[in-house]
Amino acid sequence: MTVDREKRPKGGWTAPIAAALLLMLSACATAEVDDGNGRFIALPDEWDTIDIGEADLDLPLGSPYEIDELRQRVGAHQIFENLYTFHGVNGFLITSRVFFGEFARNPSLEIRDEQDFLRFARTLPTVESRRLTVGSARPFGNPDKGSTGYYTKAISELRHEDCFIFRFGYHLVDYSSFGSDPESIDTIVTGQLCGDDLDEAGLLTLLAEVKVVEDRAHFREALSRRKIGTI
Repeated sequence: MTVDREKRPKGGWTAPIAAALLLMLSACATAEVDDGNGRFIALPDEWDTIDIGEADLDLPLGSPYEIDELRQRVGAHQIFENLYTFHGVNGFLITSRVFFGEFARNPSLEIRDEQDFLRFARTLPTVESRRLTVGSARPFGNPDKGSTGYYTKAISELRHEDCFIFRFGYHLVDYSSFGSDPESIDTIVTGQLCGDDLDEAGLLTLLAEVKVVEDRAHFREALSRRKIGTI
């Protein structure tokens, strides 16, 4: 199918991730967000729990942690989102992918901005409430393979439970029928995972090899042979 490049979806990413963060922090059916004028408005919980076999990306195949729950929703700008929580690990992992298009230029630039990433990490609710010390940003990915971003560690001086924070961008789908900006991204994976013994190397390996699930039957069959990373 040929798609007009000018009509391809261009998505922002800050709102979906902010909404997911609020969902993780709230036990209620709705969360409250600032409307920009100091007034808080209710944000409905639109996430649906799904079977791991319906994951958009193949992360469950290589997850070093057992997945407690997987939720999904289709957000604004046709952004398909998955929200993961894990057994024995506090925090979240969110995948956001634009259907048949790419993220707008600003998100693509922000993903590559070290200082913007550090601002993002330092203002996460868990980091602020626990007064964690955010370390330096480390680069991630290979631009030649369509991946980029940064990760860091937030250290607790009072407890041993540190947090691994990351924000990565990918170009996972090649729409060969029309041109694409070489710096464009169609997928963003963001996470804040906290625990005593986090397998950071395993997480980075997993996230470096992430792919879109294309053959659903083969994906489900592969999942059935795994114990880690499945319910």
